[in-house]
Amino acid sequence: MTSVTTIRRATCRANGIRQFYLEAGAGPPIVLLHGFPETSFAWRFQIPALAPHYRVIAPDLRGYGETDKPPNGYDKRTMANDIVELLKTLGVGRVALIGHDRGARVATRLVKDHPDLVDRLVVMDNVPTRIVAREMTAKVAREYWFFMFHQIPDLPEALIAGTRGHLASSLLFRLVPRPDDDLRRGVRDLREVLQRAWRRTGRDVRLSRQRRRHRAGSRGRGAEDPASRAVPLG
Repeated sequence: MTSVTTIRRATCRANGIRQFYLEAGAGPPIVLLHGFPETSFAWRFQIPALAPHYRVIAPDLRGYGETDKPPNGYDKRTMANDIVELLKTLGVGRVALIGHDRGARVATRLVKDHPDLVDRLVVMDNVPTRIVAREMTAKVAREYWFFMFHQIPDLPEALIAGTRGHLASSLLFRLVPRPDDDLRRGVRDLREVLQRAWRRTGRDVRLSRQRRRHRAGSRGRGAEDPASRAVPLG
């Protein structure tokens, strides 16, 4: 008989935001940090394999999936502190930490800032930020356009609002040459997550734009940044 792993879906408030995470198993703790443009769902095959031997914790990072998406705090130190505070809330001490892609950057920052919390570290599919910056060319920028795209304040959210399905399909199918049924389900799930995320965070994005206008006005540079004026946010 094949055993079925029970995976618990839960949320808690840690580091000032609501964090969603998956949890399964018992034993020494392992934390799994997903990459871009993924969520904790990315670990759906690894969690059942690890759960018979370990306590597995797989959160949605800040700005992803079912975790809160505030208008700021996306530097890797803050995102690493999200995980530190999540572990404190769950009563977890030293962990084996595994990060993939963007999650690997968070994991690397966490172990640098909090080495006492990490017993083992695995980072996968990630080039150090300093190497990316040093090797950046027009060709690389075109290939990894979404790195640049998502750094523009407000514009990605405004465009995604009307083209969620196209963005999900473009990003995921472009990265995988032979999509299977699991990937197609993942695209469908990502579309739904984007829809929920936009409904939840659209107001925060508009407030963020208003705060930037206020700061610009207080510095005597005018009431509004022309770039943000060109982005309709409803």
